[in-house]
Amino acid sequence: MATNIFFNSGKENVENFVAEEFPNFPSKLLAQLINFCSSISFYEEEGVKLMPTILFTNKIDTLVRNVKNSAKQQIFLDENENMFRSHMKSLVPFSSHKWNIYVQVNSNGSFEYGIYRSFNSIKEYNFNTNMFLNDDLKTKTNIVFAFTVQALSSTNINFKSLKGKEMNLNFSLEGKKLLNFNEEISEFIDASFSKLKTTKKKLNDIKTLYQNTFENCFRSIHGCICVVVDKDYVDTSFFADGIWLDHPIEFSKLFMQSNSYNETKLASYSELFMDMLNYDGITIVDNKGRIRAYNVFVESDASKESMIIGGARKRAAFTVINSKVKKIVGVYFQSQEGEIFYNRNRNYCKRKTRNLKTIQPTLTIENIEKN
Repeated sequence: MATNIFFNSGKENVENFVAEEFPNFPSKLLAQLINFCSSISFYEEEGVKLMPTILFTNKIDTLVRNVKNSAKQQIFLDENENMFRSHMKSLVPFSSHKWNIYVQVNSNGSFEYGIYRSFNSIKEYNFNTNMFLNDDLKTKTNIVFAFTVQALSSTNINFKSLKGKEMNLNFSLEGKKLLNFNEEISEFIDASFSKLKTTKKKLNDIKTLYQNTFENCFRSIHGCICVVVDKDYVDTSFFADGIWLDHPIEFSKLFMQSNSYNETKLASYSELFMDMLNYDGITIVDNKGRIRAYNVFVESDASKESMIIGGARKRAAFTVINSKVKKIVGVYFQSQEGEIFYNRNRNYCKRKTRNLKTIQPTLTIENIEKN
């Protein structure tokens, strides 16, 4: 007789999360959501993988009013939750153009479904980031309830509430834990602009543009490696197999030429950067925020990297991390499965001794009760 194994701890913790963050959340809708979690990460539209975000709230209009330059579009209005899965299938494709899905629980027991987004500059935060940072909304969490459910990878789903609670749910049998994307990307971005001299405001604008670019990469491309080198780095042979730009692309100049900026040019260069990251191989930037090269390959030492679990991209990343080339600052790595990390090069400038990060504890199905 076969043994049946269930991920009950994950189900229980989702139920507890929703009960704490959204009082009186309809039990039948919760059952629909839990059932939907196992498939949210597997949507594709014409061969393009989609990673949607779903916002559950009781006051979508209040949220939209409090997040500048934003809008929502109602699509469906139902008397019950029976059409939840069908509506999700209809709405998920809109995520390919940065629209998110919302589900509003109305006081009369009906349900409103639609899409929402901000129309901010590429150098400004998106709707969800601004929503969670909004001080006015934080004072209303006793009457305004909201939490997002976002696919992070094929096996990981993130829950985040307006009250500030966050939980990662992992369906992988390997028991992997996710690194915190915002923390990893923040460390990478700080390294990428550590030697850029400009005003605080312009530096913040450039860093936000970088973060938005990599958030888009995380949601839309299959994986990448981006290496940060020192501004004075001159390659001799380590990165010889690649395309080096005679005139590096400088994001800072797009902001620094005048007090104004060209939004279309910013967006176009951000898309160009994403295309380079999406190429096979490594993209190289320096710590003045310049794109120096792309489609770069390094030869991995199979004997030294034999303990690394992963494919060629991950072995290449650790080849760079472990290299003795001193003007290599660090490596940002993103896998197709959603694993991410930023690690400093072991030999970069008097680096303080510490263990390389691989996995940061978050809540997985296996250890969720322990945390």
